[in-house]
Amino acid sequence: MKRKFSYLVLLVLSPFAMNAWSIGTISFTSDRAGNLDIYIIDTNGENLTNLTNHAADDYSPTWSPDGRLIAYVSERDGNPEIYVMELNTKEQRRLTDHKATDIDPAWSPDGRSIAFASNLARDHAADTDIYTMDVNGKKVQKLTNKGGHNSNPTWSPDGEWIAFRSTLDGIGGIHVMTADGEKQRALTQVSATYPAWSPSGKHICFSSEKLAGVATPTLFTVDINGKNVKKLTDGTLASEDPSWSPDGRSIVYVSVENGSQTLYVIKVAGGEPRQLTETVGLDFSPAWGPTAFSVAPGSNTRLMRWGVLKWTERVNK
Repeated sequence: MKRKFSYLVLLVLSPFAMNAWSIGTISFTSDRAGNLDIYIIDTNGENLTNLTNHAADDYSPTWSPDGRLIAYVSERDGNPEIYVMELNTKEQRRLTDHKATDIDPAWSPDGRSIAFASNLARDHAADTDIYTMDVNGKKVQKLTNKGGHNSNPTWSPDGEWIAFRSTLDGIGGIHVMTADGEKQRALTQVSATYPAWSPSGKHICFSSEKLAGVATPTLFTVDINGKNVKKLTDGTLASEDPSWSPDGRSIVYVSVENGSQTLYVIKVAGGEPRQLTETVGLDFSPAWGPTAFSVAPGSNTRLMRWGVLKWTERVNK
């Protein structure tokens, strides 16, 4: 009995235990309160919560792998800077602090780094490069240095690669590079935006209006070698800004219609999309919060899964 109890304690004390069988959470940006704020909502469309609730614009949330923190962009100091919020205490701190525009934060899978786009070293304000920094805003490293507009970084689950959008090739497609900025190559041969790496590490989802004869931005997936492009949404409405569920089975995205932007969820295997948020204005930059059972777990989720399996094994004996 002691062994059973010890494994159960391991399960309960895991930082992800509270989410193991509960409904997931999605963060996003919305102007429903009059300006841009960071919100969270359950994946069943309930428990909508305004996290930032600030007079200045806050947008582009990204979760830490353990689900305790969210990094985002805020203009509360006069220009776009990267901030971090502790979800339990709502304590917020600024990571970047200069006159440049810092946008598109993306948390690394190991929780140690944040990738972002910035015009820090550019003469033209609209041009940005991809950078990384540690979670304290230190050790800033510039990864792209060949020109073009580089934005929307997303990490591979193993943390070894970063996909991003680049206009370096004159197309504005999806590129990939190693996490230190080496081995950069084009993944798509057409204009595409909003890359999102799948939890399995095998696919990247993106939005494009240059494939399969579509007339509006449509979601596609592609293997990481650039092959096997598959259409995910039907192209009826513009579909942008995808984010994978931790189990890799679903994608939350932005649907654009008549000037409004609404969040929808669709199964990767196919089927009709499900509306998540009400159409009240602009909802965008969704990010699926981490859960216990992801396809590519970090150390904490590996511990969680081990505890569940071992406890179940003892109970069944």
